[in-house]
Amino acid sequence: MASYEFSETAGRIVRSEIREMLKWSRRADTVSFGGGLPDPSLFPIADLEQIQLAVLERKGYLALNYGPTPGEPEALEAFIKQMGQAGDIATVDSLCVTSSSQQALDLLTLLLVDPGSAIILESPSYVGAIQAFGRAGADFRTVPLGAQGMDMDALESALHRLDAEGKKPRCIYTIPDFQNPAGLTLGLAGRRRLLELAGSRGILVIEDSPYRDLAFNGEALPSLWTLSGGKGVVLLKTLSKMLFPGFRLGWMAADPEITDKLIVLKQSVDLCTSSFVQLIAAEYMNRGLLEGTVKKARALYKPKCDAMIAGLDQVLPPGSSHSNPEGGVFLWATLPEGYDSTAILRRSLELGVAFVTGGAFHCDGKGKNSMRLNFSFPSISAIGEGCARLGQAIAELGPTRK
Repeated sequence: MASYEFSETAGRIVRSEIREMLKWSRRADTVSFGGGLPDPSLFPIADLEQIQLAVLERKGYLALNYGPTPGEPEALEAFIKQMGQAGDIATVDSLCVTSSSQQALDLLTLLLVDPGSAIILESPSYVGAIQAFGRAGADFRTVPLGAQGMDMDALESALHRLDAEGKKPRCIYTIPDFQNPAGLTLGLAGRRRLLELAGSRGILVIEDSPYRDLAFNGEALPSLWTLSGGKGVVLLKTLSKMLFPGFRLGWMAADPEITDKLIVLKQSVDLCTSSFVQLIAAEYMNRGLLEGTVKKARALYKPKCDAMIAGLDQVLPPGSSHSNPEGGVFLWATLPEGYDSTAILRRSLELGVAFVTGGAFHCDGKGKNSMRLNFSFPSISAIGEGCARLGQAIAELGPTRK
């Protein structure tokens, strides 16, 4: 058998537990609380069939060819309009289309992170960001979550420790709205303080914003992008949560100097994002259909979230806790010390319910008694059944005996 020599980067790659969980979402005998999948009823197949034909008829010569690395002009304008409706102002030269926000994270690690570079992120945080930064060899400095997102006192303490070490973090990564995995939202005072702490040190803030449009009441706090006037913040947007994850389509907004460097990096990664997909999405948005899809999603997800909270309240053991999201698609549950979510997952899969263990969202070994649960994909009845199965697994295993 041949012996191959791989790079140091390859040695830092960690398998994604979320990607491993997606296969369970396609099994009829399993209730999936795993991946952050949209409710399938949101997919307007007939509209997309018609739009696809219209794009091919009018712009097939563009849709089926290579496109500009920054993005198709029609798509960029549609994204700018969508951002403006949410209060976020951007210009064409500040945007770059990506293969959803995961590619944006990939490009940002290429731009910012050398082996040993310090970065600050919430704990727990999005597993895809941990993968991307970790693959680049980042020195993770974690900040715990409080009741309203990232704990600003803890952030300031972390910055003071880095000052004492003579190290400046390359970035602060945060998901301020309905955070993945915890479902928490950073309050307005916290947003302003975050920008003040970062701005005073010249630290770039990466604002990952997949869920902001999914506030149950239709209202969201001003983004870090807006509060900063677009200075010192890179905003990551995606259609995966408010439209169709299969499109793999998103975009970044940043200072044009940063955007230009990201565009050059993207040229070396994939040349360009699919023009066909961009033009279909732009047409969907230009016809005013996205607003209806998002509104329908909010109406679907609020009762699902309520059903999951009610189900968990019936089955979680005393001493447990869970978040109470006001939007997004995830809920975070923590069991008392001594419970092992990995062992519980194994038994849960046997009983027909899937989730993601809490350890996947930490880069420091924590979260072993926690779990992330998705409520957007399963039906309300399935949520009730899934919670009952989860409760059975927890009750059977109990805390680890020493």
